[in-house]
Amino acid sequence: MKDGLSHSLPHLLAFEAAARHGSFTRAAEELGVSQPAISQSVRKLEDRIGVALFTRNRKSIALTEAGRILGEDAERAFGRLGNTLRQLRQMGRPDHVTLSVSSAFAHYWMVPRLQSFHAAHPGIDLRMQQTDKDIDPGQEGVSLAVWRGQGDWKGCRSHLIAAEQVWPVASPAWVARNGHPDSIADLAGSALITLEEPFRYRPGWADYFAAFGVSYADRGGGLRLNDYALVLQAAMAGEGVAFGWGHVTQTLVDKGMLVRLGDWCWTSGAGFYLVWSEVADMPPEVAQVRDWIISVAEERA
Repeated sequence: MKDGLSHSLPHLLAFEAAARHGSFTRAAEELGVSQPAISQSVRKLEDRIGVALFTRNRKSIALTEAGRILGEDAERAFGRLGNTLRQLRQMGRPDHVTLSVSSAFAHYWMVPRLQSFHAAHPGIDLRMQQTDKDIDPGQEGVSLAVWRGQGDWKGCRSHLIAAEQVWPVASPAWVARNGHPDSIADLAGSALITLEEPFRYRPGWADYFAAFGVSYADRGGGLRLNDYALVLQAAMAGEGVAFGWGHVTQTLVDKGMLVRLGDWCWTSGAGFYLVWSEVADMPPEVAQVRDWIISVAEERA
């Protein structure tokens, strides 16, 4: 590099930080080195160019006129380099935010709120990846995900979207034909729609009835579906009673499309969490989507 600049770059970096802070100590804290290392780098730079950049006394430093001129140019130059590096990092990222969720969460939690999201963030291209697997954020292009569990996944950060609460739900037409069960034991004998997740664990009717001390044996009959969005569609069509996760079914109950049967709410102790990588850098648009989902969830809490 011309004029031996390559040998001076580390010293220029130390000088720029010291000039900006007006302190060798604060420059050392910013760069993660010792205060004597900063002082030595600045001294080597002064020796190389043959001009004093600071006046020094026992308790403080002050820029000389030469130091002021070099400091202004160095701050501008490093600032431009920083901006260029940020732009290059952004070029290597997708131009959209991908949210990995179940089909039911996409259809019944996200879609009704998309108009509100786009009004708040018109410049963000939000894409929902519907999946029956829990894909790690940061992999396969996934920015954020919604998982069920305790919120303590290795390599991830998380925020509770909704505690897991379950009610039995059915359509108004089904209730008109069959009435409300008199007891939870009567419910166990109703036409129950069963969710059979192929890849990830989800509690089911056996867990629900066990929480209330009711004996229940799944004899393999009735309608069995492997997608929760289909379970809710079947329930709304009057095919039977669905396992009603509250955070997904509340809107359908509010609209009169489903009815809760009894007051038998099961709170499992688990929850549904918004999850993102603990390691990967979070682009600003991903942070905005994350914060928007969290704010909506907290409004509903």
